[in-house]
Amino acid sequence: MSSSTRFKGEKCWIVWLMVTSLYLRSTLGQIVQNCPSRSEIAPCSCIVKKQGLDVVCEFTDFTHINKAMSVLKGRPNTIIYYLKLRHNNMPKLQGFVFLGLDIHHLTVHNSSLAVVEETSLSSIGKGLTQLDLSQNSLLVVPSAALKTLHHLLILNLNYNKISAIHARAFEGLDTLEILTLYENKISVIEADAFKGVDNRKLKRLNLGGNELNSVPTSALSSLEMLKKLEMQENRISTIQKGDFAGLKSLDSLGLAHNKLQVVPAGVFSHLTQLNSLELDGNKITHIDPDAFIGLEEHLQYLRLADNKLHMVPSDALRRLHRLRHLDLRVNNITVLPEDAFAGYGDSITFLNLQKNLIKTLPPMIFENFNSLETLNLQNNKMTHVPEEVMETVIDTLQVIDLTDNPLICDCELQWYSNWLKNLRDKDDEVMTKKRTVCTMSNEHREYAVQNLPLDRMGCQPIAEEKSSSGNLAVKLVGLQFVITVSFVVLF
Repeated sequence: MSSSTRFKGEKCWIVWLMVTSLYLRSTLGQIVQNCPSRSEIAPCSCIVKKQGLDVVCEFTDFTHINKAMSVLKGRPNTIIYYLKLRHNNMPKLQGFVFLGLDIHHLTVHNSSLAVVEETSLSSIGKGLTQLDLSQNSLLVVPSAALKTLHHLLILNLNYNKISAIHARAFEGLDTLEILTLYENKISVIEADAFKGVDNRKLKRLNLGGNELNSVPTSALSSLEMLKKLEMQENRISTIQKGDFAGLKSLDSLGLAHNKLQVVPAGVFSHLTQLNSLELDGNKITHIDPDAFIGLEEHLQYLRLADNKLHMVPSDALRRLHRLRHLDLRVNNITVLPEDAFAGYGDSITFLNLQKNLIKTLPPMIFENFNSLETLNLQNNKMTHVPEEVMETVIDTLQVIDLTDNPLICDCELQWYSNWLKNLRDKDDEVMTKKRTVCTMSNEHREYAVQNLPLDRMGCQPIAEEKSSSGNLAVKLVGLQFVITVSFVVLF
């Protein structure tokens, strides 16, 4: 046997030994992940999952939980991937309670927790990646207990009673990516509140459902890598230029359901990467023509629903040449000028004008829409929807909702009637619940639009057009219909 052949053989033998060793190690690691018997840890329960044990303790107290923890501590090399302590009577998380345990995800939810002792989490700092302390009675951020959690990725403090975030409240959480503080009572956020998590790691911050009266600019300005900021459901009444300075990587901003009345010029000018902006549910009556300066290149989703706008803010919107989703439902818009969407409509795929006061649609209102797929005009005041209005979008439109409008049955609506008659894949159940109807004035009676009595209306029937293989599916939301409209072949 040649030396080269012997060498290759030895090499293969070594590789085989390594693979076998890894397999045995993996197999042995899985074998030791066994749950204690139910009687040992009752009233807690345990199941084995791929990553480790899933232990749940509900509707009990700290004494029984501590007993279960003692049993788990007596089982070496046990990995507790989930430890869920929910709906318990546990006002205090005592020191070293988890000493000797390897816990990756810890939940203490709805357990009247008010105190988290400094040493209660220190022993699991190396393995813990997710911590959920939601729906408890915490009055402050338990900073002393959190500071050793150097591998934590997600911290959930929702639904507590925290009123202020003090300086360096999250110091030590070097790897934190998601921090959520929804539905507390926060009215004060100190300037250095996020020192320690502003090291290019924090990606998402939820401050919604609190009592903030203004944007906490000083605290937020150091979060250069933050992607998503949620401040919905606060008491913010004004925003101004500079409020969001420093948030240069922000992709999504939520300011819905505050008390804003005006969107001033340049207020978002620092947010050049912003993709989604939520301003719905405020009291906005005016949007400055320069309100969206800085958002030209990336903003695609804009929600202005449920405000007090009396017109489409066209001057402000015209610079948003990448806008795809525009939601203007539940406002006080009465008139749509023919140029309402001129200059920016070409990129819009979704337009919602539901629940406004629109009476008529100008013939060329959708002339600039080259990509419109969804159009919601439900619950307005329209009596007529002329065929010429839809001609410019008929090649791209996929979804349309015209229900709950006071449509009049006349010959002008005949094209729409024919359209509906040719719908395929009808959903009869939905059809009986909600239909697009019109009213015959001289009979004071409603008709389903697809069943217009053309003979009694004195309409000259329009020959139905045959079509080749369809290139447009239009779904009527109120009816759950699908229609195929395509290149017309006239005979």
